[in-house]
Amino acid sequence: MLINFSLVPVEKIRPWGTPGAYRLHWFGLTDGEYWIQAGEAALFEHSDDAQTAGAGRYCDYQVVRLYEDLMEMLPYILEPIPKSLTQYICGETANAWQKTCNTWCDKSYDVLESSRFDETYNAAVAWTGKRWLDSAYLSPSANIAIWSDEEYVHIEWDNRDRRFNGKPAWSAILGSYKMPRNEFIKEMKSFHLRLMEQMATRVIQAEKGALAPGIEIDLPCLVKEQERRIRTLDTSLNLCPKTDWKEVEKAIREIREA
Repeated sequence: MLINFSLVPVEKIRPWGTPGAYRLHWFGLTDGEYWIQAGEAALFEHSDDAQTAGAGRYCDYQVVRLYEDLMEMLPYILEPIPKSLTQYICGETANAWQKTCNTWCDKSYDVLESSRFDETYNAAVAWTGKRWLDSAYLSPSANIAIWSDEEYVHIEWDNRDRRFNGKPAWSAILGSYKMPRNEFIKEMKSFHLRLMEQMATRVIQAEKGALAPGIEIDLPCLVKEQERRIRTLDTSLNLCPKTDWKEVEKAIREIREA
């Protein structure tokens, strides 16, 4: 299974707010842990050193945050990247490209008109950002890219500079994994269905008073949120971005030749 998670028992969920004003909502009810099993590598699994220093085995956060980020990325993940451009998103060539971009920014920011600078920079790099899994809410974060070509979805990670108390933060330090596009879609559907099914149960539990005493929750809003979330996957799968790859290549050439 690609996306794995477990939810904290509903009666043990940590509420938000302060004593006397505790509250919860749909997002908070997804409190738990998660990880991505990319072949033999477990992404979002803390290293042995980090666990010894006090970190849990897996990422301890609201599971829906990973879900939201993957659903937002999904249309772009499934938009194939031309073979000529994969070097700018994966491996050491991507690291070298980032350094080239940084150098170009430093010397061009005060030279080019702001509109021209923004147009060139965004065309050259925005498409890669849409394929990086956001984890800035974690400390430290994880460096993970997910993208596809015509046949495969690729998952790549480089956590060599991610440290926890001076030691490697994550068990998966550097590597890659790929799977057929149709299998990746099946895994996203599986993640969606498992989370929605478990959250449907939680909504019922909340309605029956399963939350710890003193926690406020808007039950009608909770039900509506569950209904809205169920439609998220179909919305993401039906979005079809149309990146102007020629414009991307043009902007990259401009930066490289500057």
